[in-house]
Amino acid sequence: TVTTRTPFLHLMLELPSAPLFTDDSDHNIIPQVPIYRLLEKYNNLTEMEHKTYDATFLRRFEITKLPRYLVLSIKRFTENRFFVEKNPTIVNFPISFDMAEFIETKVSDKYTSTEYNLLSNICHDGPAKGGTYSTHLHLSSATQWFELQDLHVTKLQPQMITLSESYIQIYERADFSVDTKMSS
Repeated sequence: TVTTRTPFLHLMLELPSAPLFTDDSDHNIIPQVPIYRLLEKYNNLTEMEHKTYDATFLRRFEITKLPRYLVLSIKRFTENRFFVEKNPTIVNFPISFDMAEFIETKVSDKYTSTEYNLLSNICHDGPAKGGTYSTHLHLSSATQWFELQDLHVTKLQPQMITLSESYIQIYERADFSVDTKMSS
């Protein structure tokens, strides 16, 4: 067994494969998956198969430090020689969540907080070879969410954020968060 420590800038979350079949009324089934299931990859227990051009081996990932900002990148696009596909799976995620269940106790004991608050949610709407990007942004000084798309800015209810096809999410650790400091 070889152990390699590699610092990360973002955590890549792999979506389960999209369904190949449609439901009874000929509509595509859009699956849903909780973000906690995608984060299990980093619990140091789940083994992931990794392939290179000349070998296949198993890898396990462990988070040993909690950064101030946690960037989650959801692998929504796959490409082969013929085309690019977009996985429409909806990722169910909370606005705040605790990373304690994905790290060892010896790591969590080093921090005053292991909870993260969502700052920004970047989404992709439309087909893989086109579509548009939009951003859901939390303005902590106004305790308000906004949707930004091109030059259009609109207020957004927090409940609407979780219904989108998230692509990149940026969280801030709660002990650095302006919201936490303002409420204490």
